[in-house]
Order: sequence, then structure tokens, then C-alpha cells
Amino acid sequence: MGELLSVLFIGTVMLASGLIVAFTTQEKGRKLGVFLILGGLFIYLVCFLFFPNNDNYRI
Repeated sequence: MGELLSVLFIGTVMLASGLIVAFTTQEKGRKLGVFLILGGLFIYLVCFLFFPNNDNYRI
């Protein structure tokens, strides 16, 4: 469970920093912010799909 929490923490940091960068910088920073937001959401999706108690999505 600790591994999942650490990955969720990384996803939260990426999502929060992406939101900050996307809405406070100029054009070049917005592109980086969008990539950080998408990366954070992708990490959340992977954690949801591979959560041990989720019977709908299991390999």
C-alpha cells in the first residue's frame, strides 16, 4: 500500500504543478503545464486500474 501512496503523491505533485504552470505562465509554459496535467491524470488512471481490490480491471 505504501507504493501506491507514493505513486499517488507523485501524480498529485505533477497535477498541482501543472495547474500552476498552465495558468500563471506565458505560451511556452502552458504547453509544459498541459503535459504535467496529462501525466498526473495518467498516473491516477493507472493507479485506479491496478488497485488490488478493483475486480473490474485485473490482468
